[in-house]
Amino acid sequence: MTSFFRNLKALRPTGRTAEIQYWRESILNAVLVAGAILGGIAYIMNLSSALRSGSILFVLAYSLVYAWALIIAIFRRLSYELRAGTLLASLYIIGIFSALQFGSAGDARVWWLGFSLLSAVFFGARVGISASVFSTGTLLAMGWLMNQHMIAAPILDTYLDATALFPWTSTSVPLLTISVLAVVSFGLIINGLAVNLEKANQLTNELEQDRVQLRQRTSDLERRQVQIRTAAEISRAITAELDPDKIFEQVVNLIKERFGLYYIGVFMLDENRKFAVLRVGTGEAGRQMVADGHKLAVGGSSMIGWAISHRQARISLDVGEDAVHFQNPYLPSTRSELALPMISEGQVLGALTIQSIWPAAFDQDDVTVLQGIADSLATAIDNANLFNQAQESLDEIRSLHRQYLAKAWEDVTARQGDMAYTFERPAVGSRPSPDSQPATIETPLVLRDQVIGRITVERDQETWSAEEEAFINDVATQTALALENARLVTQTERGAQQGRSVADITSKVWASTSVDTILRTALQELGQTLGASEGLIQLNVSDGSAIE
Repeated sequence: MTSFFRNLKALRPTGRTAEIQYWRESILNAVLVAGAILGGIAYIMNLSSALRSGSILFVLAYSLVYAWALIIAIFRRLSYELRAGTLLASLYIIGIFSALQFGSAGDARVWWLGFSLLSAVFFGARVGISASVFSTGTLLAMGWLMNQHMIAAPILDTYLDATALFPWTSTSVPLLTISVLAVVSFGLIINGLAVNLEKANQLTNELEQDRVQLRQRTSDLERRQVQIRTAAEISRAITAELDPDKIFEQVVNLIKERFGLYYIGVFMLDENRKFAVLRVGTGEAGRQMVADGHKLAVGGSSMIGWAISHRQARISLDVGEDAVHFQNPYLPSTRSELALPMISEGQVLGALTIQSIWPAAFDQDDVTVLQGIADSLATAIDNANLFNQAQESLDEIRSLHRQYLAKAWEDVTARQGDMAYTFERPAVGSRPSPDSQPATIETPLVLRDQVIGRITVERDQETWSAEEEAFINDVATQTALALENARLVTQTERGAQQGRSVADITSKVWASTSVDTILRTALQELGQTLGASEGLIQLNVSDGSAIE
């Protein structure tokens, strides 16, 4: 019994037909087990009486039927149709034997009623109605055959006559009526159960579909979240970096790692803007292609060339069926590819290739997110190039300024000679030991990375502390600034003096009216202002003559 109930739970239906069949087999198993138990009790109780009455044929038939009932109840690997048909046939045959033994007064109607009801349960209402009609017809046929003395009628101790046709007819009508009503009721119940099971299965399927869709949407949301987080991380990383090569490395590695992709590569246009040259690629294949100088023609038969020339993204969901795809021997596992142009301020700088080993790996949402990354990459590259250009210009300005400072202070030293100042403090107190070495520190005078002099300080102690060195550096810095300010003031005063001298000479020259007076005045004023010992002023005319 325990194994029976375990077997009942073992079946798991998957649809409407399977659900009904599941319940039919469960009922069949229960009926067979119950029939085997009850039939065994009845077989034991009726065996002795049947033997005393001499009904050997009945005993033999009953024994065979019970043995077969045990077989089909125990061996459940037999087909459902065979087991159910055997049970129904057993009920029908038992009913025939009961009718032959007891006539219309026996329990044949009960067996045939069970035959009709279980036929409806196991095979449907139509089979059940057919079984009801067939069993009723069998009952009437047996009554007619006994009435015509074609078969032997049983001898009953009751007032009923087995050969009389009326008892058979009167018992057939209730049997047919009850059987049909019961079969119809069972049919309605089974149909209602089937409808409810179908609705339950529909609801289960809908819930399962909703669960699958929810799981898919959750997966998509998690994927989008990873994409957005990666895009933000990439934006932060490339904003803090000004080296294009390092920017490329960070971007391709982050995209490949976070999105679980096969290959990422960055192409940049060459100077003639005719080829897209691979700058960075992930993995060993990327390093090998960069070393080989891998490049693709703009507008050629490649996804990268097409994306650059058309200034828009292109998706290949299956590269084997895409006419615009470069068959790269370094990347044999590519099944789908996404090419994204890198555009900054309306200028195409290159393109980003993203490849996967799965077909149809990209959709429009991927294009939107990854195109944003490509645009951010283009902006970062543009900013890095602008920064490098500005840095080069600044370095050039600094170099020119250092040259200017060096020339300016060379002029100062040339005019004023070697400018130096030495301070020596008289010895105070005890003299130092002859073995002690004086400590000397030399600090340059620096103006905008240009050394214009130095300060040298020496004392008897052997070392200088860090605070003293910092103090000397601060003094040197301020001294250099003060010297530069003094030079600028002197240069400004000298320029102002020259301006006043030019104004005086100009006023005197304009006050003269003859050519000789103008020439003489100009030469004399210049000589006096500059302290010259001799001077010459000469006019060149068209015939080559000169006036002195």
